This record gives sequence, C-alpha cells and structure tokens, in this order.
Amino acid sequence: MKKVFRLTSLAAAAASLMVAFSAGAAEFEWKLYTYFAANDKPTELHKAFAEDVYKASNERLHIKVFAAGELPYKASDVLRVVATDQVQMGDVALGYVAGDVPALNVFSMPFVCTSNDKFYDKAAPAMDADINEVLQKRFKTRSIMQFAMPQQQLWLVKPIDNVDGLKNLKIRAWNREQTDMMKLLGGSGVTITAAEVIPALQRGVVDGAFTAAVPALDWKFYEVTKMGYMMNLAPGHNLIGVNEKSLDKLPDDLRKLLLDKAAEWSPKYRQAMDEAVAHATKTLAEKGMTLVEPSAADMEKLRSVTHPMWTEWAEKNGPLARKMLDIATDACQ
Repeated sequence: MKKVFRLTSLAAAAASLMVAFSAGAAEFEWKLYTYFAANDKPTELHKAFAEDVYKASNERLHIKVFAAGELPYKASDVLRVVATDQVQMGDVALGYVAGDVPALNVFSMPFVCTSNDKFYDKAAPAMDADINEVLQKRFKTRSIMQFAMPQQQLWLVKPIDNVDGLKNLKIRAWNREQTDMMKLLGGSGVTITAAEVIPALQRGVVDGAFTAAVPALDWKFYEVTKMGYMMNLAPGHNLIGVNEKSLDKLPDDLRKLLLDKAAEWSPKYRQAMDEAVAHATKTLAEKGMTLVEPSAADMEKLRSVTHPMWTEWAEKNGPLARKMLDIATDACQ
C-alpha cells in the first residue's frame, strides 16, 4: 500500500509540474479577479474569454481567472487591486466601488435605465470615454469592456395588484438606493446577508427581496415567494478593468489582440446574460410563480417618485455625475 501511495504521489506531483510548466511557458502571465463564485455565469464567461485569448495569442498571454474566495479580495477591492497591479485585470462592479468612483455609479439610480438593450446600444458606448478618463487619471487603469448584469426585480411572498401595494412592506435591499426607494414608496428596506434571505422570507421577517431572475432561480425563490414584480429596477454596471502599466508592457500585437478580443466578446457576454435571464424567468413561471410587469401608470409613478434621487445624486457628485445622468437618461428613457 505504501508503494502504491508513493507511486500515486509521484504521479500527482509530475502532473502538477506539467501543469505548472505549461502555464509558465506563456510569455506573459496575468491574473483576472472576479468577485463572482466559480460556477456563476460571469466567471464562466471570464474563463472562456481568457482561454480564447490564450489560444489566439499562440499561448503567449496566459490569463488565469480567480473567483470569489480564491484571492483575499472583496467586490469593493477590485478597482484598487487592479490599480496596484496585484491583479492585472478585474471584474469591476461600479455599484460596489462607488466609494472610489461615485460619479460613475449612475445605473444604481432606480429606473434610470430599464432596458439592457439601450444600455449596450446607446448608454455604454456614449460614456466609455468619460469612464476611461476617470480610471486612467485616478487609478492608472482602463476599461476594455463594459457589460450589464441582469435587471433587478422584486420577489414577493404575497402578490400585489399595483405599486401602491408596496406600502408598509419590508423588503430585503442590498444597496442604499433600494432602501431609499422603498422609503419613498411607503415601505422599508431591510439589510440582510445573502445567506439569510431565504430564512427571512420563510419566517416572514421580510415580505420580499430585490434580486435578478437568475439568482432568484438559483436560490429557489419559487419555494418561498409567489410573485415576481418585474419592474426592471436597475442593471448591474460592470466593466473589465486592466492595469495600464501591464497593458503597456505587452508587445503591440498582443495588446491589439487583447483589445480586439474584448470587443469581440462584449456581445457574447450580452447574449449569455440575455439567455440566462430568459431561461430563469421561464423556469420560475413553470415552477408556479406569477410574473407581473408593472402597468404603464405604475412605471410612471415609480419614475416620478424616485426622480428626486437622481437629482440629489448628481448634485452631490458633481459635473461628471450630471453628465453621466444626462447620457443615461437620453439613451434609456
């Protein structure tokens, strides 16, 4: 048995060395960090993108993707760890790094953009130059791709007939904007960790929760909620940030390849997210959930009630925030 164990151990060690040698053969070794879990859709897309770059570069540029828990960083750290070249690339959620770049967090404003198509086709391209000016000036980092996480919806234990049914409800919110919105609508936002959401819904601690359709399916919301109020509250605005010094160190052909691949993969991210949302909403309905889109009158009320939040945010965060808000509203409204 000891002999078998030694042989097995030697074989495993040899395999590890082969993997290490293979990775080490690349001319450039990069890290990409994402705050998403290993099996989440964005992480899968990052890995596929990295693999495509590796093959297209004839194995000269190797980008290793690290998911949540694999490096000692949080979502709020990503921009800073890219800026300091601890990782060369990062999945930056602008909502999570709003403390670093508050003027870029426009899509956290409720109902500024309820269409991911308009986000991709109009808003994101129009604000790309301003985003990169901020990232380059303050963090020596640049964005090579923007993408939108699925729209946030409201999942309720008991159905409502219209937006007035939100009065006096306690809803699990995961950012300040959602809490402020619920207050304006006569309800309240409650901060609860992700692990506590399902038990809180089961025990009646909260009456509902904000999240997108994909995690609603993953977390089996159909077992604890009855209705999805499909309000398209806000998309998650993400970008792939790259450390500029690391980018500049690449030979011209590799730098061009990486940027070209980012442009090529942007629509693939979009398609994958759209397909994931379509599958999730279809499955949730099949599981017995009632999915309701707010009426035109309710959407108008939601926008009018939350519009002062937009103005307050823009005034607080200066001229660039005002410009971002104008771009978003012109593109999405």
